[in-house]
Amino acid sequence: MRAFTVEKDWTTHAGFRAVVIMGSMGHRCGYVAVSKDHPLHGVDYTDESPAVRFPADETVGKRGLIPLLCCGGKARLDAVFDVHGGLTYSGGSSDYPASSDGLWWFGFDCGHAGDAPSDEYSAEQRRRYPDEPFMWTRGDGIHRTLDYCVGECESLAQQLVDRIVEVTP
Repeated sequence: MRAFTVEKDWTTHAGFRAVVIMGSMGHRCGYVAVSKDHPLHGVDYTDESPAVRFPADETVGKRGLIPLLCCGGKARLDAVFDVHGGLTYSGGSSDYPASSDGLWWFGFDCGHAGDAPSDEYSAEQRRRYPDEPFMWTRGDGIHRTLDYCVGECESLAQQLVDRIVEVTP
């Protein structure tokens, strides 16, 4: 049994396949896939790549400070791509986050500090643990909507076009 539900599966404006899922803990995650001919196919999100340019003139943005501090000015993918909470996934499984053949996925999640689970998840936790409010109190976080995650996927897809540089052998 899957611990998530695919909420949307589409082709982005930049031409990449994208998927938004709702995880079992009430947070959404977004993924964009590249095909075998893309220069980042098979590259881990924590690796450097000569195929991307580091956006030295950008603010921290949505990616978070930690990847920027850890990259040492190098073109690590989690520092290069500005997406909610930074890139937190890369992989080429044939069935995660959605069935695919030969695609390499880059993803982000909305389960960081400042994020909140869905109302449905919180209500279920409240029912299951009525005497343990720490299990279901949302705090000050924001639940990221499907539209928000679709926008982040569209942004990541465009960055997968705009931030690629030609690599000369």
